[in-house]
Amino acid sequence: MSPSNKSANSNNEQGANLNTALADLDRTDLDEVVRFWNPKEKPPGRTEDRRAVAESWMQDPSIVEPRIRDIGARMGAIVSFLQTREGYRADRMELLSAPGLEHCSQKNLEAALNHLRRRAIVMWTVDPRFESHGMRVLALPVELGDLLHDLDRNRAHGLFDALTLRGYLEAASSSTSNAKGAKASTRRQREMYRMYVSDSASVARVEKLEPELRSLVEKTIMEFGGILPRALFEQMESEVTTWETRPWREQLEKALVGTVKRLDLTKYGINHKDESLVIFNEVALSWLKRVAVPGDPDRPNEELSLSVDLVTNLSRFLAYIDENDVRFTVKGEIFKTTERRILQHLIPNPGRELEREEVLQWIYRFARKKELIDRTGERTVSVSSAGNEWASKPLAEQLQTVVEHMIGESGFDGELYHQTRMRRIFMRLLKRVDAGVWYDLMYVPFLTRNTYLASLDELEVSEDFADLCESSRYTPMEDVQRMAWNLVRWVRQRLFLAGVIDLGYDVSGRPVAMRLTPGGARLLGISEGAAGVSAGGGRIIVTPDFEVVLFPSGDDVELIYDLDRFSSREKNGHSMHFRISEEGVVRALRQGMHLSRIEEVLEQHSHTPVPQNVRYSIQDWGIRAGWMQIHEDMRVTCEHEETLKRFRSDPGVRNLLQADLGQDGLQLEPTMSVRRMQHLLRDLGYLVERAS
Repeated sequence: MSPSNKSANSNNEQGANLNTALADLDRTDLDEVVRFWNPKEKPPGRTEDRRAVAESWMQDPSIVEPRIRDIGARMGAIVSFLQTREGYRADRMELLSAPGLEHCSQKNLEAALNHLRRRAIVMWTVDPRFESHGMRVLALPVELGDLLHDLDRNRAHGLFDALTLRGYLEAASSSTSNAKGAKASTRRQREMYRMYVSDSASVARVEKLEPELRSLVEKTIMEFGGILPRALFEQMESEVTTWETRPWREQLEKALVGTVKRLDLTKYGINHKDESLVIFNEVALSWLKRVAVPGDPDRPNEELSLSVDLVTNLSRFLAYIDENDVRFTVKGEIFKTTERRILQHLIPNPGRELEREEVLQWIYRFARKKELIDRTGERTVSVSSAGNEWASKPLAEQLQTVVEHMIGESGFDGELYHQTRMRRIFMRLLKRVDAGVWYDLMYVPFLTRNTYLASLDELEVSEDFADLCESSRYTPMEDVQRMAWNLVRWVRQRLFLAGVIDLGYDVSGRPVAMRLTPGGARLLGISEGAAGVSAGGGRIIVTPDFEVVLFPSGDDVELIYDLDRFSSREKNGHSMHFRISEEGVVRALRQGMHLSRIEEVLEQHSHTPVPQNVRYSIQDWGIRAGWMQIHEDMRVTCEHEETLKRFRSDPGVRNLLQADLGQDGLQLEPTMSVRRMQHLLRDLGYLVERAS
C-alpha cells in the first residue's frame, strides 16, 4: 500500500481501531486474545485492564511480527490482502478472489476469519466507500494495519527508508509504480528528490507547518538532532503537551518533512525501542545549516585553542624520560611525585576539558601503546628506538598518528563499536565545514549520528550484534541521544586536545561552539581556501634578552611547534611569548632538531634582525652540548674538546675510524652513506648534523 493509501485510513480510524475491536469481544474471546498475544505467557495482574494490556501488546512490533508470521498460510493470505486495500478493508467476495485464497471454500474462509476475529486481528465494520456505503466488511484495526505496513516497508528498505527523504521517496515510488513504468518512475523520483532536497525548499516546508507542530519540529532538530522518542517527549517541556501519532505523521509525510513511527534499534545494539518523531536527515541538515553557523553577535563569549600543545608535550615527555630515571608502580603507573616533576616541563595550558594530570596520563598511555617507551627489569621506563625517532618525524605525521589512536580509543561512555565508526564519519563530515568558522557544537555530531543510523543496514551492523542480542546477558545501554552526546564528549576531550578543533564557551562557561583549526584542516587535506586563514605563517620579534614574541597570522601551527621545541612558552593570548634557553636548545638538539634549523626558524620569521648575542649563545649552547658536524668526505668536526675526546675513545666509533686529524677532527671510513652514518652516530648518543 502506498503512503497516500495509508493516509486514507484516517477516515476509518474511529470505526476500525483496536479499541473497538477489543471492545466487541466477549470474555471468552478476550481470554483467547490474551493467550495469543501474551509475549511472556504470564497472565496480566488482577488489577490490570486486560483490554488495555492486549492493546499495548498489539502495537509492539517485536510481539506482532512473530505472531502474524506464524498464523498459517490461509490466515496470513487474508492479512496480507487486507494490508493492500484502502482502509485495510475488503468484503467476502473480494477475499475469495485474493491471491492465495482463489481455491478456498466459503466454509474454510469463514473458519479462518473466525480465528482472526477472536484474536482481534480482523473485525467487522461498516464500509464508508460511496459505492458500497453501509455494507459490512472485514478490516484490520487501523493501528495493526499501520504497524504491519511499517514492518513490510522496513524489511524492504530498512532504516534508510525510515530516516531519509530519499528512502521515503523510493518507498513511495516502488509502491505505486508498475513494471512498465519503473524506468520512468525512477527518473521522476530523482527529479522530485533534487527538487525537494534543496536547503531552501526543505526550510520552506518546515515553515509552512502548523505553528504547534513546527515548534515541535524545530525543537526536535535543535535539541535531539531530528529523532525524538515518545519517552523523551513526555519528559520535556513543550508547548505541545499531547503525543498525536496519526495527525503528525500525516502532516509530516504530506509535507515531506518527516514521519512518526515506531523504531526498534535493539538488534543493532542500540537502546531504542519506541514510537519516534523522525525528521528526515536531509531536512534536519538543511535546518541545522540555517542556525548552526553563528553570526558575529552569536560568537562564543570565550574562545580556547590548544594548537599543537599535545604533540609538543609528548616530545617533552619523551625528553624527560630520556634524561631521568622514571620508575613505575606495580600497576604500571608513574609515581605521583614523578608526575609532578614531569608536569613542570610541559606546557601548562590544558584548556577546560581535562586536568593537567589527565593529559599527562593520556600521553603516558599513548607512548606505551605506540611503543615509544620500554619497561626495564628495574621497574623503570626508557625511550625506545621508535621514541627516539618520534620527534624527528614531520608534525603532520605525528598529528595523524595521534588522531588515529584517538579514533579507536576506549574509556568513554557508550558502545565502542558504534562510537569508533561514528568518529570516522565525524572526521569525514568535518571536511565539509569551513576552517576558522564557528559552528554550533552539536551540528556535526548530530549529522554524524543520523548518517550512521541511516547506514546501519548497509553496514550489516545487526549481524555483528546478532549473537549478543540473542543472549539474555546483553542489554544495549546507549540510546540515540546518548550516541550524539558521547561523541561530543570525545570531540571535546580528544580532538580539542589534539588541536584539530577550537572550542567556544558561553558566558556561563558551557561549551557551545567549535571551529576547525588550520592544523586540523591540513590534517584532513582541506587547508586550501580556509576562511580567515593566512598560509604565510606568523611574524616574530626576537629581543636581546632571548624573548620571542609571535604575532599570530591565523595559521602558525608549524611555527609554534618549532618554537616550542627549543624555547619555553611564557604567555598565550593575542600575542604569544617564548623564552629561548640553553635547556630548550639542548633538548631540541637531542630530539633531532638541528642547530641550523633553529637558526633558520628565527631568521625566516623574524620581523627584525636576530640579535647577535642570541645567535652566538645558541651556537655556544650547541657546542657545549656536544654538537658535531659530518661532512660529505666523512670528516667529523667538533669544537667541544671533551666531546671530541669521548668520541675518539668510544668503542662504537673505533671500527669506523680511518684517521685522527687532531684539531681538524676525525676521518671515518667511507663504508656507508653520509646520511646513514649520521643516524648511526646519533644512535650512539652524539648530536651529529650534516654540514651545509
